[in-house]
Amino acid sequence: MRTINPKPEKDKPQASVRRTAVKGVLLLLLAIALIFYRDTLSEIAKEVRSVTGQELLCSIVLAFLGYWLEGMTIFTMMRAVAPENGARVRDGVFIALVCEFYRLTTLGNGSGFAEIHYLHKKDMETGSATVLTMIQYVMKRTAVMLLGVVGFIYLSHKEAARFLCREYRTFMAAGCLITILIISFFLCVALSLKVTKGLLWIVDRLSSKIKSREENFEKWKEQILLLNSCGKNILGRKQKMVSVILLQTGKLVLFYLIPSFLIGGKIDLTIRECVLVMAVAFMLAGVIPTPSGAGALEFVFLLFFTCFTDSITAASPILIFRFATWVCPAMAGGVLLLGQNIRRTCGGKLDTGDGGTHRWRD
Repeated sequence: MRTINPKPEKDKPQASVRRTAVKGVLLLLLAIALIFYRDTLSEIAKEVRSVTGQELLCSIVLAFLGYWLEGMTIFTMMRAVAPENGARVRDGVFIALVCEFYRLTTLGNGSGFAEIHYLHKKDMETGSATVLTMIQYVMKRTAVMLLGVVGFIYLSHKEAARFLCREYRTFMAAGCLITILIISFFLCVALSLKVTKGLLWIVDRLSSKIKSREENFEKWKEQILLLNSCGKNILGRKQKMVSVILLQTGKLVLFYLIPSFLIGGKIDLTIRECVLVMAVAFMLAGVIPTPSGAGALEFVFLLFFTCFTDSITAASPILIFRFATWVCPAMAGGVLLLGQNIRRTCGGKLDTGDGGTHRWRD
């Protein structure tokens, strides 16, 4: 908590108008998202009513433990980038949940921008926040690949799924290759000045040839320079980067446990084996083309789990997974944003009990 001087009265009406406009836009985006996802949400609601309260509660607890680890990841990255800004674990958890709200309301496109925005509000420079978000994405993809490869090796020795492994090994290799290329690109730009200069030269050439996109190319140059200047500092902290990968791996295992816990006792696979199958499905969902590009995870999940059970039994766990890891965190993020706005509307003041008042630090 920190004391903040009240803003001048003349600024208050403008701030109030801005907050009202932001609330209006968020409500509009939420309405659009609910219309867009109405069929999926309807199916999820149906499955939620079909499971026991214990199963639903366990799924939600596992999901929020996963988001606590996501918050720990953000906190660890914040401490690596700006140790002087006094970041707390709850700041990281707040950002993780709020990003899920924006992921829902922007149809999956706004969570990265939201993270950069709220990192900036936590006294981090926008450039550093952008680099942090990019590197965090790389660490997440690394964890997805590691678990996916382990699961794929396991499945290749399971007779019921061996033919699927042969059929989709090209996609598995493509997923690994894409992840390795992303990691290599970020590492080269962050750690090598020669690579950075080469990329800047390429962007300058493109900018001179495509004048209409000159502004976009300038932004690219800024991002490349930021990644080189800040990325080296972040990636140089090897212990913290290993911690981030372990945290992301732990988060994914908790998420994978949700459908595994629900389906494990109904098929000829242990919960541990179900986790490995889920790891493969999660990785392949990013590279296997699916009908209309929608429901990629659901498609791949059913593809693999119907090797061991019928489609009806396999469908319920993945929908509960979506509810626990997508709908619930987004709702929690929305509640946190609402609480933040209520504090601001009320002036954000807190009675300290000693005759003074402080403002909440958002």
